[in-house]
Amino acid sequence: MYIKPTATYKMSKTLKASLALSPFQDPHKKGEWKRAMVQAELASKIVVKPTKSERGNRGTANYQTNDTGTASTSV
Repeated sequence: MYIKPTATYKMSKTLKASLALSPFQDPHKKGEWKRAMVQAELASKIVVKPTKSERGNRGTANYQTNDTGTASTSV
């Protein structure tokens, strides 16, 4: 899946430095690597929102009460 960078995309300092210090002699291979790294940066910024059923199950665990009245997660 190709993610197109917007006009506000700012390349990270790490990527800029790695491009400047890259051992690539061929500009075509350097461009391929740069596009792959930009895609990786953009993909890492995607936030997956949980569904309604996942939101309702937060913090619930399989708790059982012991004879003493304390909770335990062992089944």
